[in-house]
Amino acid sequence: MSNRKINWITVIVDRGKGEKAASVFKEHHQELLLITRGHGTASSAIKDCLGLDEPEKDLVIGIVDETAAKRILSALHETLELGKPGYGIVFTISLTGISAAASRILEAALPEGDPLTVTDYYKEVRLMSDTIRYELIAAVINTGLSAPIMDAARNAGCKGGTLVKAREVGTVDSKKLFGLTLSNEKEILLILVPHTDKQEVLKSICETVMKETGEHAIAFSLPVDEVAGLSTLVK
Repeated sequence: MSNRKINWITVIVDRGKGEKAASVFKEHHQELLLITRGHGTASSAIKDCLGLDEPEKDLVIGIVDETAAKRILSALHETLELGKPGYGIVFTISLTGISAAASRILEAALPEGDPLTVTDYYKEVRLMSDTIRYELIAAVINTGLSAPIMDAARNAGCKGGTLVKAREVGTVDSKKLFGLTLSNEKEILLILVPHTDKQEVLKSICETVMKETGEHAIAFSLPVDEVAGLSTLVK
């Protein structure tokens, strides 16, 4: 297991479809799963264009071996009909480390035979990452800031994002960190953008947070390996 990559797979679908996505992982004997709730941020115009009518989202997060990731991506693409506008988004990110316990679980889930002969296990589907490099931007923001931040992000080339509710934890002494005032209620804004738009979107987020709050933003990006479900969002 140590010589192969481990992938973090995230599926974002309309509320109620998370269990359907999770069933795909389970059919492939992948049990390292989390399901959480999110909220879509696409503008009315984008929703009308893509046929999106459900702002509430399910996020299904799985950790799988790279061999299983290929099979699961293909199965998710087919089961969730990701070729259709607004049916969902899936992306993968390579991890650089994993605990021994998780590694043993993933090893047990591998099919018998040569685990590197992935063409034996999945049907090829054309993913957006074949032609475009994507990055996942994550911004930790105070509740209520999503609207102006998304407006700024759209002006920088972003089409939409997903909000996940969060809560700050820590002692009273940690309420000030790096000059930031920390409040209990937080939101994590997740945005997939082409690599070429990353810096402009990050800059827009930071400038908007400073304008609205007078403080700096906490935002970062991660390189994405493969993406499905974004064909209608490409400029």
